[in-house]
Amino acid sequence: MPSEEEKMCCGQIPIDCLSTLPDFDLIVLDPLVLVVAQRYRQDVMTAAPDNDFNCGKRQAAYIQFILWQHGYHGAGNRRVIPSCCVWKIRDRYPDSFWTIQGFCGW
Repeated sequence: MPSEEEKMCCGQIPIDCLSTLPDFDLIVLDPLVLVVAQRYRQDVMTAAPDNDFNCGKRQAAYIQFILWQHGYHGAGNRRVIPSCCVWKIRDRYPDSFWTIQGFCGW
């Protein structure tokens, strides 16, 4: 991760790492959950459709993680996603062009 702040791990022992929990797979990585999250953003939040499939899924997964762990995401309430979770999201939805910078335009 590029900054010291982003190098933060979830702080759990490996067996209890947030990225290994079944809830993480369901809430953060499940493709159908992410489709619903993307549709919500597009319909309610009037966000532009995601043209890059994996980038859109990564962004939705990052938002799902924040909602799951912190309950809110938005201006004035930015959170750092633990690096263990970021890497699991990036492994599931890799950047086809190897150009990941930040969180897909976040």
